[in-house]
Amino acid sequence: MMRTWIACLTGLIAPAWAQLIVVDGQFGDWPGQPAGAVDPAGDATGELDATALKGLLSGDTVHVWLEIAQTQNIQAGAQTQPDLVLRMEPDGLPALEMSCRGRVIRRTDNGQAVRWDAVRFAGSPTFAARQFEMRFDFSLFGTVGPRGVRLSLSGCDELPEPVVVQAAAGKELPTPASIEPAHKPALRLASLNTRRTGLLAAPQAPRLTRLLRASEADVYLLQEEYNSSEAQVMSIFNTMRPLPDGASWQVHKRGDTAVVSRFPMIDLPNYDTSYSAAAVQTDEGPVVIVSVHPKCCGYAGSSEDQQRITQAGLTARLIEEIRAGQHDGQTDLAEAPVIIGGDWNLVGSRGPLDRLTEPQLPDMAELSLVRTGAADTATWREPGGLGFAPGRLDLVVYDRRRLKALKPEIWDTSLMSPEKLAHLELQPDDSDGSDHFLLVAEFAFKTGS
Repeated sequence: MMRTWIACLTGLIAPAWAQLIVVDGQFGDWPGQPAGAVDPAGDATGELDATALKGLLSGDTVHVWLEIAQTQNIQAGAQTQPDLVLRMEPDGLPALEMSCRGRVIRRTDNGQAVRWDAVRFAGSPTFAARQFEMRFDFSLFGTVGPRGVRLSLSGCDELPEPVVVQAAAGKELPTPASIEPAHKPALRLASLNTRRTGLLAAPQAPRLTRLLRASEADVYLLQEEYNSSEAQVMSIFNTMRPLPDGASWQVHKRGDTAVVSRFPMIDLPNYDTSYSAAAVQTDEGPVVIVSVHPKCCGYAGSSEDQQRITQAGLTARLIEEIRAGQHDGQTDLAEAPVIIGGDWNLVGSRGPLDRLTEPQLPDMAELSLVRTGAADTATWREPGGLGFAPGRLDLVVYDRRRLKALKPEIWDTSLMSPEKLAHLELQPDDSDGSDHFLLVAEFAFKTGS
């Protein structure tokens, strides 16, 4: 199995998922005048005070743009009632209602809860914001009729009038750009939350090892390996991907996170157990790698959110010390590029991300990752399909002054073509080995940085 197969197949996108909009929390791909309605601020009876609702229909899929008056988390908060409810009435099909803080979609004709994956839901961002975009696919129920989809709000706020969304022509998503010959990848990285020590758990372990092996990464970032030891992780990787000449994989593990490398590695200090960090000596020079897994749950302003911000500050402290030359030893690291990735649990404020990207942490930028074949950025979903909606919990930030990112993507084997699965020696359900998807990216050193 060669990396060339991975490179040439990443552009395969299932036609059924070719959408006009990528659900990524950015709104530059929305057309200038989508159907919509506005509502004055200050008239809501709950925290979620809607000020605008827009929609776009492509085939049987509706994209919704919701704007609220104050920065809030849409799925959680100090106040859950009264809730904001989005009602969707597709022409000729059952109407659906999504309860935002209740975290459920129901059919209005029979009250039955609908799984998020049944309507191929995607939403972004997961952190507190004023603008959110969501996607709902009605094809499970049939074909949306010519009158389109009628959108309205109820509960803690209402619109002066419903939004009627008519069909718009879709367009194919662009194929990812090919790797530029001038930038030879120095490092291929994969990140995965293995879900409750999944590397040691059956039947998860075979699925996870197939994914990790297929990614052919040089460095792996692991999270939720609560009960495995460094020696156990090393043994798993030595068996899964034996290195030439009897060499061994290097493992640095703290808490439930780990950095695993085929390159020589120098362990770096920890100021708490939410991350593990190491300097990886690639063929082109050292790279500082950090695997993170801060506190889960909560909402903006909650104790969990405050803990995440504190943990991000401790990680930033390490990077600032490295850049100041305080951790030079066997290797000078002050000019080494930095990559930070893992399960960020970014479900409260975006404070942790702000602390680890510029301007607060100079040169560090968020890597744009899209789920190949799905036109969204979801990295996590609830295995039962109910409860919290799928969203982006896993992120990578990197030193964009010193590194160029190449072919970043989120792997979901359920969306891969049979040809791609065969070449990667994967099964369609291998991503079900965890509730998180695998992140993959390559990085090249920039010259003259």
